[in-house]
Amino acid sequence: MGERILVIQREALPAGLPRKGFWTCPEKAALDSMQTHRFLDRTPAEKDPSFKQIIPYIVLRCGNSVFRYWRTKKAGESRLHHLYSIGVGGHINERDVNLFSSSVDEVLKEAAMRELREEVVVPMGSRPHFEGLLNDDETEVGQVHLGMVFSCEVDRVKVAIRETGALARGEWIQSHELPDGVDYETWSEILIRDWLLADRSEDGFEPAPPGPKMVQ
Repeated sequence: MGERILVIQREALPAGLPRKGFWTCPEKAALDSMQTHRFLDRTPAEKDPSFKQIIPYIVLRCGNSVFRYWRTKKAGESRLHHLYSIGVGGHINERDVNLFSSSVDEVLKEAAMRELREEVVVPMGSRPHFEGLLNDDETEVGQVHLGMVFSCEVDRVKVAIRETGALARGEWIQSHELPDGVDYETWSEILIRDWLLADRSEDGFEPAPPGPKMVQ
């Protein structure tokens, strides 16, 4: 049996979720959508848009600065090779429930921190803060994934890349300087445009108009 990852049914998605974009919503709305979660084998889940794989996606911040990094060709997902990212994350699997708690809220946050600590050195006691949901139903990959976006305020001098084979070029950069011409993965580009620079159209990423509501 392959890896079993946490999914929710598409029909359980909140009504306000845009087809493509970042949606600032109450944490309760996100957690309510996860009450009917289940675990599926990852391989068939990647091809079944009737389910959304939940991906905790953590943005490290220090004041007005954001941590970004570059994925090498040794990174696990080939479609993200040689792209910059401002988010660290991954799938939630059954071991997150076994090791921590059956509470959806605790499982989500503990899984987020596990993914973060596997890839990046962060200060002890760092805790994620829920920010909203990230969706992209306009791509084949995005149709089967849903980002649970967290921010984590940290001391920048205590942050370093742990998974040095897959990740490189870690750096802190001011939010308004993020659109500096590098190539970002789609989720990071959406967050920069719709969240970090939502009120700063002069910085290069035009704020997105409100996205259409999710068609379920």
